Amino acid sequence: MGISLNLLNQLKEHYPEIGAVLDNDLKNIFKLSREIVVPRGVQLFRESDPCQMIMWLLEGTVRVFKHSPEGREITLYRVHPGDLCVLSLQCLFTKQGFPAEAQSEEQIIGIALTREALDAAIDHSPPFRRYILSLLSRRMSEMIGLISAISFNKLDLRLACLLGQLFERSGGTPLKITHIQIARELGTTREMVSRILKEFENKGCIRLRRGEIHLVSEEELQWFSRSA
Repeated sequence: MGISLNLLNQLKEHYPEIGAVLDNDLKNIFKLSREIVVPRGVQLFRESDPCQMIMWLLEGTVRVFKHSPEGREITLYRVHPGDLCVLSLQCLFTKQGFPAEAQSEEQIIGIALTREALDAAIDHSPPFRRYILSLLSRRMSEMIGLISAISFNKLDLRLACLLGQLFERSGGTPLKITHIQIARELGTTREMVSRILKEFENKGCIRLRRGEIHLVSEEELQWFSRSA
């Protein structure tokens, strides 16, 4: 048990709110935690699994998703360094099973904090409590946005918006992503994604290549996302 000074400094860097309240008591609490290293593609949680800890992610990304009875998937959110998995928090607080699934998208490094250590941190530090509450509130707002998009927006609009976000992150370079990966993001089928992507290509927004999507016209894609 225990974490190195380097990891503690990384914790302060990625979670500045925590660094601001890491007094002696909290330092001792985090020193009772342990480092976790997980390779890419590992299933961290399956639905109904018990949760014994909360992980403060320092490197890598975790995808949290839900399966439908028909086998489709939808991404609920991703956990990046600086974020906490709110479903893990919920499981720790309620002692219920994990209500979704979680998988490492690349190698992850984090600090595992037990329920007892988390309780102690919350008890000892009002700023820490406010930080946890702000995280829960922010993620709740994001989840409401996801539910609204699924309920009220057409799949064409959701797909156009997703492509816009991905091209923005890639700087306009081709996206190395398959149709099934997009379907898993949006909770639909590969066939539906392929049909809409072909429509986008016919309208001059994108160009499809095997395993890649090329941006042809950002303006056309933006227009389509507004009018879909």
